[in-house]
Amino acid sequence: MGVFQQLASLVRQPRLEPLPSGYDLYGRTAIVTGASAGLGLETSRQLLILNLSTLILAVRNVTKGEACKKDLLVDRTVQAHNPKAIVKVMKLDMDDDQSIVDFAKIVKADVPILDFLVLNAGIGLLKFELSPNKHERTMQVNYLSNTLLIFELLPLLESSAAVTGRSTRITWVGSRAHHTTSLQKQDPVKPDETVLGHMDAKEHFSAFTKYNDTKLLCAMFMYELAPYLKKSNVQINMLCPGMVKTAMTDILPIYICFPMSVFQSVTARTVEEGAWPIMNAIVVAGPDSHGKFILDKDIQPVDRFIQSDTGKEIQKKLWVETLKDREKLTRIPPEMMSSL
Repeated sequence: MGVFQQLASLVRQPRLEPLPSGYDLYGRTAIVTGASAGLGLETSRQLLILNLSTLILAVRNVTKGEACKKDLLVDRTVQAHNPKAIVKVMKLDMDDDQSIVDFAKIVKADVPILDFLVLNAGIGLLKFELSPNKHERTMQVNYLSNTLLIFELLPLLESSAAVTGRSTRITWVGSRAHHTTSLQKQDPVKPDETVLGHMDAKEHFSAFTKYNDTKLLCAMFMYELAPYLKKSNVQINMLCPGMVKTAMTDILPIYICFPMSVFQSVTARTVEEGAWPIMNAIVVAGPDSHGKFILDKDIQPVDRFIQSDTGKEIQKKLWVETLKDREKLTRIPPEMMSSL
């Protein structure tokens, strides 16, 4: 048995089934970020197949987004189930705080009801880079931008629930990689450091752990945010879709990309299968998933490091720092600010 087959036998993913029948999203509106490729695009397609009335593709490249819109509307399965679907394309650059604020302003002005906010956009980088806002780019896109978008659209999600009488939902695509990060042993946050400063510093950048580290922060933020949200109004959950055959590995050097491609061919899910856990978290998972991390389709206990004294301290520091940082750009609910 070759090395990749051995690895596959160790991490072989459980077989998943598509959503059960009977779900109808007529009259609902969803925003999907990172919707022009991979899991974001496939999730958008599957939402439309469930008769979603209005879909907003939040994309960095509007031209590419328009091409995706066209493909979705001519998709035979979409046409068969949802011939009157409304698909809109809106500019959203998760690398830029101002783009997020501008996007949210248009949404709040033009979208009366928002039922689902699907936070799918994310990146992994091999080299240290800064965003236009002077944060490390992986940190900006995967973590800070998502927190800003949540705060910007939270009032709309709350008002939508009040109008419709049903809870709205934030579903965030996370990763089981948050169980293995540099913050645990390799490169811990020192007592005199801020968490955000540590994550932004070039000397703490590692191509092999940065993605994992940012996903850990996302999970920590969700755990802090959830108690402030009344789940009868707004529910938030996070999920890992597992290993999926997408273009995210294309950025890897050939000596890593090739073996990863072989490994993926044995173990990875198709994009269609990879979207099933996302759809489960959006549509099927009940109120018990509020503030929880879902692996495939099963709610998981909080990560051991997050439960540790060190993890708890980092989570609290992160919460305070994030609110203070994002307050410069958006309104933070008073009950959250009063906790500082």
